Amino acid sequence: MDIILRLEQEKDIDIVEQLTRKAFWRDERIEKIGVGCDEHYLEHTLRLAPEFVKELNFVAEINGELVGNIMYSISHIELEDGSLHEVLNFGPLSVLPKYQKQGVGSALMRHSLEVAKRLGYGAVLFFGHPTYYPRFGFKEAKEFGVTTKEGKNFPAFMAMELIEGDLTGKQGKFIESPLFEVNKNEAIIYDKQFQNS
Repeated sequence: MDIILRLEQEKDIDIVEQLTRKAFWRDERIEKIGVGCDEHYLEHTLRLAPEFVKELNFVAEINGELVGNIMYSISHIELEDGSLHEVLNFGPLSVLPKYQKQGVGSALMRHSLEVAKRLGYGAVLFFGHPTYYPRFGFKEAKEFGVTTKEGKNFPAFMAMELIEGDLTGKQGKFIESPLFEVNKNEAIIYDKQFQNS
């Protein structure tokens, strides 16, 4: 199976949001948040935000079909002296259900991390599955002295240096884009346009 990785183009946006909706949709989330997923709405808002990193917005294609996507945004570590150290955050990482567990997500991760390093980004911090992401080099963020903005640590909060030493002496709190706290009501409204597609 040949996976082609390339930057997302404007013509891909609707397809990417549809595949992300399919990748994350869970009926049980409807009762909890009012919609089966909100990741496609997060993608929509991130694309319009100044912290969005267009050069790291990749899609995966198999036989001409878009099957996966990864996005990055700028975040910061608020250091103990109040200054900010720039880092990357990624997500959503989406793969169509029928192509999951076939290496698409791994290909997107490895390629995007390689490009991010080449572009000079020093580190990536994010919240994700603690049994999946260590294979790419991620460790618990507490190993670098970084906590959540609430001052907490847990296995799903992970970090990785792209440039060795980038997080040395950068103890502080991770501040991601406020867009990651998705407005549930807006997500519900946005999702209505997908319900018949």
